[in-house]
Amino acid sequence: MSYDVRLLEEVEEDLARLDDEVLKEVFAYFEKYETDPYRYSQKLSDRFGLDLKDYRKTYLFNAAYRIVIKIEERNVKVVEVIAVGEHDGMSVYKTAYKRISRSDV
Repeated sequence: MSYDVRLLEEVEEDLARLDDEVLKEVFAYFEKYETDPYRYSQKLSDRFGLDLKDYRKTYLFNAAYRIVIKIEERNVKVVEVIAVGEHDGMSVYKTAYKRISRSDV
């Protein structure tokens, strides 16, 4: 079973802000998502007014950063990357919530 990894347009900006070491780990997870995104991510929930219960997270770079994804199990299996960023102050979750709130992700 193979998944197509797709990035929201804004994720390109997230990636541009990351150091090379962090980017290397992010891209390694993107590759892992192609085969089994469930193995490399955990469910998110509805906390602090951010309803992300249909989304998943991956810890990276000693848990200082997160990747937020949504897995679609339709005709084409898709892992959509919603946001990549620092966990500090839940900023990555707030960014992901803003992005999904204004689109039909």
